[in-house]
Amino acid sequence: MRRLIIDTETTGLSPRFNKVLTVGLLLVDAKKSQLQILDQNHIFIKHEKYHATKAAMRVNKIDLEQHNLHAIPPTDACNQINSFIEKNILHQSPLVGHNIHFDKGFLSALFEKADMSSKFCHESEDTMRIWRNHQKLGNVPSHLRATLGTLADFFKIDYTKAHDALADCHITAKVYHKMLRM
Repeated sequence: MRRLIIDTETTGLSPRFNKVLTVGLLLVDAKKSQLQILDQNHIFIKHEKYHATKAAMRVNKIDLEQHNLHAIPPTDACNQINSFIEKNILHQSPLVGHNIHFDKGFLSALFEKADMSSKFCHESEDTMRIWRNHQKLGNVPSHLRATLGTLADFFKIDYTKAHDALADCHITAKVYHKMLRM
């Protein structure tokens, strides 16, 4: 079962005002017996104005000066995303993410700014929702929050490199795989 895991790091919480800094793309084959990494890309995006909040930058620990040294314009980033989707034939593959609506909102704003259409499949799976469904079924403790860190801790997945888009994709993929096996 091929899935495209996505994650973004941003300058804040508002897709209309804040910007996407990085996009992680991770193609996996998630079978109950194993999780296989098939391809990945980590895209750094340069903007003229960032509108960064202190809180967001404290969480993602991105130094904008260093970031700008290897970041690319939004149009190039969108082209790279679409090329990844085309190369791996992912037009029909559902997206997976943790709180995926957040990432999809920022990616929509990115593609809108670039005046382009994304090639993402519109179907998606959210590990946060899957977790909450498992809580309702009594499969996992109901008192635990639905953060990626909590899920990683519950499943004994290393979370030390969190808040890096590609690292978060790897964590999300492992969490997703563990929940598939439940």
